[in-house]
Amino acid sequence: MGKKKLVVFGLGQRGGIYAQYAKKYPEEFELVAIIETDANRREKAKVEYPETLIFENYKDFLAQQIHADVVAVATQDADHKEHAIAMMKGGYDLLLEKPISNNKKDCLDIYRASLKYGKKVVVCHVLRYTPFYSTVKRIIESGKLGEIVTINASENVGYYHQAHSFVRGPWRNKKESSPMILAKCCHDMDILRYLMDETCLSVNSQGGLYHFNAANAPEGSTAYCSDCPCTDCIYKAQTIYTSENKKWMAGYFTTKELTEENILADLPKTQYDRCVYRCDNDVVDHEVTILQFENGKTATHTMTAFSNTIYRDLKVHGTKAELVGVVEEGKLEIRYFGGKVEQVPIDLSQANVGGHAGGDFYMMEGLYKTLNGEPAVGVTYLDVSVESHLMSFAAEESRLHKGKTVKIKL
Repeated sequence: MGKKKLVVFGLGQRGGIYAQYAKKYPEEFELVAIIETDANRREKAKVEYPETLIFENYKDFLAQQIHADVVAVATQDADHKEHAIAMMKGGYDLLLEKPISNNKKDCLDIYRASLKYGKKVVVCHVLRYTPFYSTVKRIIESGKLGEIVTINASENVGYYHQAHSFVRGPWRNKKESSPMILAKCCHDMDILRYLMDETCLSVNSQGGLYHFNAANAPEGSTAYCSDCPCTDCIYKAQTIYTSENKKWMAGYFTTKELTEENILADLPKTQYDRCVYRCDNDVVDHEVTILQFENGKTATHTMTAFSNTIYRDLKVHGTKAELVGVVEEGKLEIRYFGGKVEQVPIDLSQANVGGHAGGDFYMMEGLYKTLNGEPAVGVTYLDVSVESHLMSFAAEESRLHKGKTVKIKL
């Protein structure tokens, strides 16, 4: 298989993973260009990727007519329509960050543009590529579980991740980004559609913003954690961002080395220093969704902010056995009806770039294979990904109407 030329459009956390993969596996990808509007990130990119062309404006990149096999669009959700269509019109196939876009119309416009320009678009539904979910898919296809009747899944966001991304961060307000069921859970809608392997016909959903609002603000608290007297608050920014396993989130407000000194110096009065009870957030902190598939099969999904750690769990119920597992634990258990229990270990040893329980690594590996015309597990294109997004939009419509049934139409 031959080396492929990659462009990264948006060198944030997600785009940085794709650039790092190309650097680590130069026999697979050559990073030919980076497009990034942030000056600090461009300067860092010049040091990190000295042989790569770097552009501030995507229009300048397009004017150069640089040959590339794929452009990874990893810009903000609201910009995806403009950026994705411009790149396809310019002749490029895409690796498009999820969500496709933050509203139904733009998602469909991007899909129609892919048909118009004849371009392939792989959406970054990285969970598909994890050893955990790819193993689940293989087990289902093996017939060990019998016929699948229902799937129950939950996404436990983690109290600190909710605070960072969905209360203080870029995805806190659905008008500025997208509803929680899309921004965070379109991965899960995609997984349910992928595992069930049937079209979803209708959705019911209920949930809301229960905790992160002014009514729950501690007495005496202030607008910013840096001058707040409530030192024992579990959401105190100075405590969260300097905790060893949470420092990665500080990269959203500082480009310096993530030392405690640098973090505490750059944090005050940023949006990430804001009191979680006094922000302009409006996305939900809990939501339960019921999905009806075409042959009478069902699935449920629970999203909650209120967990100690970040984890997803899954139960697949078949006519012969049930499958139970937690992604982050790297274990699956098949419970056959009649008593036998089979333990299925998950191997993550090869995944050495990115996160998502190996999903980032295996997605890039799958992308490389499919660009070379080789079969790649999990890779589908925009037509399938649009369907899972419509499931998310339907869930939000249902939630806003107190759980009414919403039918899905492409």
